[in-house]
Amino acid sequence: MSGFDSEFHGKVRVRTVPSTAPEAKAAVKHYGWGSHGLVITRGGRVVYTASDHRANAYDADVALRLQLGWPMQCD
Repeated sequence: MSGFDSEFHGKVRVRTVPSTAPEAKAAVKHYGWGSHGLVITRGGRVVYTASDHRANAYDADVALRLQLGWPMQCD
């Protein structure tokens, strides 16, 4: 997911938070995750979440493309 900044040509900002940070611990509690997860927001609104090992780059890519109105990639 670290490559999303360049893949989406500056339309996306990726920010990771260490799992030991208070912000991460609060997110785990708020979303009811086991230990970690992924949140995508747009304008302060949560548009996608995935918990623990369900969080993956493919699903995040799809969610971002849908939000931006971009076509899905054809591989």
